[in-house]
Amino acid sequence: MLVALAQFRTVANDRAGRRSARRRLPSRAGRYTLFERIGQGGMADIYLAGWLGPDRQPHLVAVKELLPRLAARHRFADMFVDEARLASQLDHPNITRVQELGRWAGVPHIVMELVEGIDLSTLLRQCCVRELALPMELRLTVLCEVLRGLDHAHQAIDDQGEPLGIVHRDVSPSNVLLDFDGQVKLCDFGIALAASRQVADSETIEGKASYMSPEHARGEPVDCRADVFAAGILLWELLSGRRMYRPREGESRIEVAARAQVPVLLVRGLPDEGRLHRIVHRALAEHPADRYASAAAMLADLERWGRPRGMIASIDELAAWLGQHFADLRQARRRARERALAAMERKAPYPIGVTPVPEEALAADWSDESSQAVEAGDDSPTESGPRPVQRDWEADADGADSAGLFVTDGDEDRAADRGAGTSRLGLVAYAAGAFVAGLGALSALSSLGLL
Repeated sequence: MLVALAQFRTVANDRAGRRSARRRLPSRAGRYTLFERIGQGGMADIYLAGWLGPDRQPHLVAVKELLPRLAARHRFADMFVDEARLASQLDHPNITRVQELGRWAGVPHIVMELVEGIDLSTLLRQCCVRELALPMELRLTVLCEVLRGLDHAHQAIDDQGEPLGIVHRDVSPSNVLLDFDGQVKLCDFGIALAASRQVADSETIEGKASYMSPEHARGEPVDCRADVFAAGILLWELLSGRRMYRPREGESRIEVAARAQVPVLLVRGLPDEGRLHRIVHRALAEHPADRYASAAAMLADLERWGRPRGMIASIDELAAWLGQHFADLRQARRRARERALAAMERKAPYPIGVTPVPEEALAADWSDESSQAVEAGDDSPTESGPRPVQRDWEADADGADSAGLFVTDGDEDRAADRGAGTSRLGLVAYAAGAFVAGLGALSALSSLGLL
């Protein structure tokens, strides 16, 4: 019983610690006011934030804040800072723009452009819930835009004209943002390494195992061709509608990645499909020397196949499709932004960053609706409410997917979190039962005069 009670206290203290570490919104971070948590990852939270410019006009941005439990760990803090320094040197329509790097109350922050849209992972999940099929030409359009952003990052040079040697190392659906105007942007260079640091960190395997190249999974040095492999996985999954790495019982996904076994693609009746499959398999070659040497080379082959056959759509067509099927999500984003702008405009006489406004005053002008949704457990990078339950397409016997969707790592993580939560509830129930039983035993012994 004492052990159970001790475990109960540990669980309670852990929960209290997590609650205390969560920001109470709205709150201040330097000159910025953080209004709503719009994303949460393994290293950082992302907030809808605003500030008043020199013209006293409100401006909205996204602020990425390193999690408090990681801010005190120098390696994570350095990685976080490196992300900002690398990304701040990248200026391309297909890469999210970094505007500022700061450290407030000892916690590093990155200020980025605010993308009004959803990530590819959320888009696929929402298509599943709404029983929508994402048209194949739009899938390929998204991938082509990702390759453009990757090529720019890979070719980036410093002020002296020297290559930066940037490798993203985490090209996955959750890091592909789709603006409702049809722009596709690659984000989160949190695991990117410049070539000058690669030797020092070669022992560490980072990133998401579901999109790792074999050399990455084995802990070997990587270059831009590791990102080409990850783009190949994206293409394979967009074509097949299911996950490429599917571990057997007792096998981890990283072990599957290290084996580099690429499943056979199903025939979907696309024009000259054999040529398309050859593009996929070249990108997914086990040995880097056998792959495309660059993202640009893969993009060129894909466009030579797709454009004459009408299999690659325009940005305007992507925007029109998103507007037709996801107008409700766009409206929800706009309402959140309008509330933030209205709150800042009401406080316009008090320059943010010069004369701080009490959080209580801001709270009176800011609806709790959004923050309550977040506190309830929403960890979606783009949804204004909790993620809906999605169907696990991997359970289909034939591996087919009528909507062209698949389950992502985030789904598996949330399932694990739900399992952990259930275990904790079970532990609390067990401790409470043991405590009551103990009191009953003490009462019985007392009545017998044994105490």
